[in-house]
Amino acid sequence: MRAELTALRQGRVWLVLIAIALLLGGALATYTYISPLLTQRAGIPTWAVPLVLTGYGLGALMGTSVGGRMGDSRPLATLITAAAASTLVPFLLVFLSTSPVAAVVLVTVMGVTGFAAAPVLGALVMRFAGSASTLASALSSSASNVGIAIGSGAAGIALASPLRQAGPPLVGTVAAALTLVPSTALVLMRATRSGASLPGRKQPRTRR
Repeated sequence: MRAELTALRQGRVWLVLIAIALLLGGALATYTYISPLLTQRAGIPTWAVPLVLTGYGLGALMGTSVGGRMGDSRPLATLITAAAASTLVPFLLVFLSTSPVAAVVLVTVMGVTGFAAAPVLGALVMRFAGSASTLASALSSSASNVGIAIGSGAAGIALASPLRQAGPPLVGTVAAALTLVPSTALVLMRATRSGASLPGRKQPRTRR
């Protein structure tokens, strides 16, 4: 028990957990209320919504695969890139979702960007937790669920506001943008840690 609780003393673990909550919360804030946006704002017929969601699912599969591969060599750079892309896509969706074609394309791309960082974040929290892998795994799942709950709740409030269907993607934009804060902090901490190694990379041996 004492060994597992040591993970709570690692600042980088908390930064990753915050990034998980914000990134997944932002992605699901937009996705939870995507049907009203597609049907009422983009004018897509109700029967076509499942087809659009299939595109989102395929995009999420692609994002997980590509993000995992890129994260093997450059995890923090992949995290920053995914967070920036996750900010841009729902932001564009706020303004371009009146076009059915643009809405379908952006929803598919949103699946890619929203899940590209997921495998990287999972690997980072396990690495930074060290021997406390069990607690780190549990905290990772908890952080994602908390983020999804808060993000979806905030998106529901935005949907009922004068913003209407543009509200949920706007909430997703803000949450994804905030992900850049802990992500940048991780990069700065990595830059100041002499001798620290990134996940998936080996430090060169020094000759004596």
